[in-house]
Amino acid sequence: MKTPAGEHSPELRVGMVALSHYPNDPRIKREAEALGARGIEVDVFCLGDRDQDRRERFGNVTAHRLLRAGKGDKESLPAYLALSLRFMASAYRALRARMPERRYALLQVHNLPDYLVLAALPFRMRGVPVILDLHDLMTELFESKWSHGHARRLLPIVRAVEALCWKNADALIATSEGFRHRMLARGVDPAKVTLVLNSADERIFKRRPREFRPIERGGRLLYHGTVARRFGLHTLLEAVKRLQSTVPGTTLRVHGNYDPSYLQFLRQRTAELELDRLVVWDGYRPVEELGRVMMDADIGIVPYLNDPFMAVALSTKAFEYVATGLPVVASRLPSLTTIFDEDCLAYFAPGDPENLAEKIRFLCSNPGIRSAHCERALAAYQGVAWPVMRERYLSLVKRLAARRARK
Repeated sequence: MKTPAGEHSPELRVGMVALSHYPNDPRIKREAEALGARGIEVDVFCLGDRDQDRRERFGNVTAHRLLRAGKGDKESLPAYLALSLRFMASAYRALRARMPERRYALLQVHNLPDYLVLAALPFRMRGVPVILDLHDLMTELFESKWSHGHARRLLPIVRAVEALCWKNADALIATSEGFRHRMLARGVDPAKVTLVLNSADERIFKRRPREFRPIERGGRLLYHGTVARRFGLHTLLEAVKRLQSTVPGTTLRVHGNYDPSYLQFLRQRTAELELDRLVVWDGYRPVEELGRVMMDADIGIVPYLNDPFMAVALSTKAFEYVATGLPVVASRLPSLTTIFDEDCLAYFAPGDPENLAEKIRFLCSNPGIRSAHCERALAAYQGVAWPVMRERYLSLVKRLAARRARK
């Protein structure tokens, strides 16, 4: 690997597999670029849009787009299974075709789903170390999304597949402390798990000067990220309605990828609450634009519900708000409270719109507390910022690559 003095091993290569789009997925992009900056060649086997090249190079990172896929290809469980199985087979064929000419030091598979790691299993049997990067926990996410339907009968199968996949990886990456605890509770060797949080990209989410004044009218709220029921946007709409009596003209801007059926529900609820002129559904924005978007907001909101998945998931958006100096009101969930205490974020009871509105109202009326929250949150964040996580990730790769070199 490249050292701080500038030495590097040009023959070192890493293969990545992800049922995602590159470079759209921020985590995959950051990790691939971290490797590339150390002189490591990275092949990312991923999905592609219809207007993207099949093969595209970004410095030392090359995206190999194996299948074309749009948002609709993942909407239903059958469609998701069909796409993921097709992609897994394509990834295996692509890896096998390149192995003779590109001797990978290791392979890294990004979930979801976990079973993509099976595409790397034949190469692991030949001595190539395999990392499974768990962006989400498959069992908890399944429980969150489908526990109330007929699909819940598949839960024992999901658990069995998850255990099999974890067993067939040399190392596991957890993206939250809650995930790590659940993994250890299921019997995973602690030495096999590395915690690499989804910290903010410091090149995009930078601290900018911000003036804090009392907000008596027209508070500007911001939410960005995935828009699905478990993320609690309906709670936020109810809170915006309540705020109109004390902070009139409070607006909400939402950027993100929408679950179509949930978006339809949210639009209908917005109309029922007579908030059409105050709520803007702005769709997906490239991550490079979000830092500027945050400068036009007064408070960032993390309104997650408390369900089997969200209770252990960690909000990347909270990190991004904190990194740019934006005050945050967030659901009181362990994943955040273990990093930021009461002096850093304003917490509310998950799913309680009145409590959420109260916390927003309080911050609007107290600019000094908003400013103090931002300073303390930024100080707490330094211990988990991306430069720290990046070195932890690179150390894991270096250790596994060295194991491969000894064989």
